[in-house]
Amino acid sequence: MPKIVLIQGSLSPESKTALVIAETGKVLASKGIDFETLDLRSLDMQFCDGRSLKDYNEDMQKAHRILDSADGFIFGMPVYCWSFSGALKNFIDITAGALEKKVAGILCNAGGSHSFMASSDLVRVLFYESGVMTVHPIVYTNAGDFEDGRLAGEKALSKIVVMVDALIQRLPE
Repeated sequence: MPKIVLIQGSLSPESKTALVIAETGKVLASKGIDFETLDLRSLDMQFCDGRSLKDYNEDMQKAHRILDSADGFIFGMPVYCWSFSGALKNFIDITAGALEKKVAGILCNAGGSHSFMASSDLVRVLFYESGVMTVHPIVYTNAGDFEDGRLAGEKALSKIVVMVDALIQRLPE
């Protein structure tokens, strides 16, 4: 059975990206897909400085092992300054070897409705660094999609299902 790792790339304690990741986990569970979530807020994440993976702390080595055991990924990216978070970039810099030639979906969350192209930065980094192919649609959410501390936007909720289905179709049997 294929395994997907959800990567929650926001460090905000009130992260809306984490809410989108949680909704995506519900969709995966409803389809009987094995998944695990890596929430960057719960990792003792070190700065990438080019050292060997074995020289990073246990949290980073464990994250690498989890990613390496996965068949695919779903990245939850908050938009900061029209791109993805520095924390997520740092995480990818350290764990890129475990992502090699796999497939991923993207959940992009921003405050406003005009940052949807920010996900293209993540697409480029994943492809050029690790040969990761991304599926479409990319799910884009913004402040208007949330209500009472939950993801409520019907368009976003339905796109999550379509993105998950596209990802599942590209996973190894």
